[in-house]
Amino acid sequence: MVKPYKIFLLLLFLAIIALIPTLFFPSEGIKIGSITLRYPGINQLLGPDTSQSTLFIKPEIALLDKVVDSTLNARQTLLALKSDSIPIKDSIEANDTAQAFSADYLKARIIKLEFADSNHQSLNGFFESLRSMTYNKNQIRVLHYGDSQIEGDRITSYLRSRLQVKFGGGGIGLVHALPQSSQTGYVLQSTSSNWEKTTLADHDKSLSGINRYGVLGGYSSFSSNHTIFSKTTNEAWIQFKRTGGVNSSARKFERIRIFYGFNTKPFMVQLDSDGKTNDAELIPNTNKLATISWNISQKTSAFEIKFKGDSSPLIFGISFETKNGIAVDNIPIRGSSGTDFTKTDLAFMKDMLRMMNVKLIILQFGVNVVPNIVENYRYYQNQLYNQVKAIQGALPDVSIIIIGVSDVSRKEGLRFSSYPNIEKIRDAQRQAAFKAGIPFWDCYTAMGGNNSMAAWANANPPLASKDFIHFTNRGANLIAEMFYAALISEYEGYLENRVKPIDSISISKSTN
Repeated sequence: MVKPYKIFLLLLFLAIIALIPTLFFPSEGIKIGSITLRYPGINQLLGPDTSQSTLFIKPEIALLDKVVDSTLNARQTLLALKSDSIPIKDSIEANDTAQAFSADYLKARIIKLEFADSNHQSLNGFFESLRSMTYNKNQIRVLHYGDSQIEGDRITSYLRSRLQVKFGGGGIGLVHALPQSSQTGYVLQSTSSNWEKTTLADHDKSLSGINRYGVLGGYSSFSSNHTIFSKTTNEAWIQFKRTGGVNSSARKFERIRIFYGFNTKPFMVQLDSDGKTNDAELIPNTNKLATISWNISQKTSAFEIKFKGDSSPLIFGISFETKNGIAVDNIPIRGSSGTDFTKTDLAFMKDMLRMMNVKLIILQFGVNVVPNIVENYRYYQNQLYNQVKAIQGALPDVSIIIIGVSDVSRKEGLRFSSYPNIEKIRDAQRQAAFKAGIPFWDCYTAMGGNNSMAAWANANPPLASKDFIHFTNRGANLIAEMFYAALISEYEGYLENRVKPIDSISISKSTN
C-alpha cells in the first residue's frame, strides 16, 4: 500500500516540474516558422480563469441590465424615466426583486455619441425629419449595416422596436428574395429551388460585370428553365409567414414593396393570401430600378409571391413596411470589414436610397479586422473613411453613424482575454468617422472595455456566445438599448438647443 506522504511528494514533484518552464518560456511564445509555441505563465497556472467571470466589468452595465426586457416588449428607455427615483421591477433575476434607481444616475452613465467638434450638427438631417414629423406623411428609413454581429436581425430588431414605438411605423423592412442563412424572427421565408443570389462578396469573381447591388448589397433572380420532376418551368415562388409576438411592431406591416429592375422581357407577378389571388400584374421590361407595391391586411399571417417569365428581373429586395413611420432595415454582410461600398455602382445605389427616403445609415463593423494583427491601422482608417465619403457622395443629406468594434476574446493559456489590437481598431474607426464629419459610438467601452467579452460570455444568463465574438440575443438587446439611449439623448439635446423658425418670426413681428 502506497503511503499518503509519498503520494503528496509525487504530486509536489509533478507540480514543480510543471512550473519550471514558466521561469524560462517567454510570455509571447517561441515562433517556429508560422507556428507560435506558448506555455502558460505562473499566473495563468495558479490564478483565476477570467473566462469563468460571471460579473460585468462596469457597474453601470449591470444597472442597465435591470431595465432590458429580452422580449422586446414595452419597457421604457432610460431616457423616458421621468422622476428622480423610480422602482424598476427586475423580471430577469430569479428572485424577482424590485430596486429603485436614480434616472439621472442611469442617464449620466449612457455612453454618449462622440463628435469631431462641439457643434453636433451631423445628425441634424435625421433629427429634423423626426422633429417635423415628416414620417406621419411619408415613411423614413434607417439602414443598419454590419457584419455577422447583426445577422438574424440581432441588435437591429431591438433598435427598430424602440424607434417604431416612439415614432410609429411597422414591419421588418427589406429582405432578400432568397433569404439569409439567419432569418429575422418575425417573417419566415421559403422559396422554390430555382432562386440564386449574387452579393458584394461575389464582386471579384462575377463574370457578368454587373455591380448594381443596391441597398442590400446583393440581388436575387430565378432560373426560367428550371426542371422539376422532369418538367421544365419558368415559374418561381416565395412563401412568407408572420411569426413572433402578436404585439410586436415588426409584425404590423400593411404594405409589401418589391424593388426590381433590368428585366429584358416582361414577367408576371402575383400575390396570393389565404388561398386566394389578391393581385396579378404583367410587368413590362425595364432597364432601371422600379417597384411593385401591394397593400396587405395585418391579419394575414401567410402569403406567397409568384413569378413567371422567360427572363427573370433582378430583385433588389422585398420590403414589409407601413406607409408612414420609421422602417429600420437589417443588412448584415458576413465577413465584411465595412469596406465594400465602393465596389458597388453608387449611381444606382443613389437611386435606391432616394426611392426609399433613407435618412440615417448606421455602420457597425470591425470584428473581421481583429484577427489581422498589425502595428498600425491607418490603412483601415483610410479605407473606412473612403466608404463613408462614397455614401455621402451618393446621398449628401443622409446622416451616418459608425458603431465601433465590440470586444473580442481569444484563449491565451488557460484564460480568455481581449485581442491586443481592439483599441487600435476602435481608434481607427473613430478617426475615420471624425475625418468624415460623422459621429462615433464606442461599443467596446459600452461593453466594459478590456476583457469585457469574457464577462459577457460567462454572465448568467449569457450575453455573448462561447465563440467570444458574437452577442446572444439578450446581449444584442442590451447593446441596442445602450445605443438607442445615446441616440435619443442626442435627439433630446437637439430639440432643446434648436431655435425654431416660427419663434424667430414671432419675435420679429412683435418688435415692429
